[in-house]
Amino acid sequence: MSNTPDYDAYQSSFHEAFRAELYGIVDAMPAGGRALDAPCGNGFYSRRLVERFRGRLTAIDSNDEYLRCTRDAVGAGAEVVKADAYRLPFGDATFDLVWCAQSLISLDPGRALREMARAVKPDGVVAILEVDEFHRVLLPWPVELEAALPLAVRAASEQEYGDGAKTSPARRLRGVLKEAGFRSVRRVTYPFDRAAPFDPPATAFLGYHFEHLRAFVRPHLPRDLQKAFDRATDPESDDSLYRADVELVCINAVYLASPAPQK
Repeated sequence: MSNTPDYDAYQSSFHEAFRAELYGIVDAMPAGGRALDAPCGNGFYSRRLVERFRGRLTAIDSNDEYLRCTRDAVGAGAEVVKADAYRLPFGDATFDLVWCAQSLISLDPGRALREMARAVKPDGVVAILEVDEFHRVLLPWPVELEAALPLAVRAASEQEYGDGAKTSPARRLRGVLKEAGFRSVRRVTYPFDRAAPFDPPATAFLGYHFEHLRAFVRPHLPRDLQKAFDRATDPESDDSLYRADVELVCINAVYLASPAPQK
C-alpha cells in the first residue's frame, strides 16, 4: 500500500486495535435500502457495510490505490466507483444511508456534506464518524505535559493547515451539518477502552499514535516537555505509558444527520 497516504498505517492500526467496536458502530446504523461509503478509503468500513446492506452498497474514492483495496475487501459484493466527493455521480435522493468515516480533514466539510445531503433520501441518514484531535486519545500523561499537549496540537494544526481546529472536525460538525441543510442532527459518543498490558493490536496503535504526535505535535512543545514526552513514549523508560497500570481511552463521535426534521 505504498501509494496510499502517509497516515494509512496509523489509521489501519486504529482499525485493527478497535475492529470490534468500530464494526459495532456500523452495525448500529439503520439498515435496508441502499448505502454509500464516501470516501471509502481502504475499504475497512465497506467490508462491514456490504454485509449489513446485503450487497446494496456503493463505495467511492478519488484515490486509485484505495479503490483497489476496497475492491479486494468487498469482492463483487459492492459497486466501487472512482468519484469526487464534491460531485457524486448519483441522482438526488438516491441513498438511504451515506457513511463517511474520518475523512473530513482531507475535504472541505461544507461542500462535501452539501453533496451528501443532496444524494441521501429525505428520510435517510448521513452518518459521520469523526474525532476531536484535542481529546481523541486519553492517556495518563504527566500533568504538566497533558496540559501542554492541546496547545501544541492547536499550534501544529495552525502551522499545517492555517486553522487551529482543522484536525478536530467533530468540534464544528453540528454547525456545519446545519449549514449544509440537515434539519435533524444527533450525536452519539463512543469511548473505546483498553488497559495495559495491551494486546498486540493496541500496542501497535499506541506506537503509531506516538509516532504521529512525535512528528506533528512534539516540535510545538517547550523543550523541557519534549524530554518528558520522550520519556513517556519510550517503552524502556520508567515513565513509559506502555507500563502495566496504564489505561487508554479513544473517544469517537458519530453524527447522525437527516434532511427531514426529527420526529
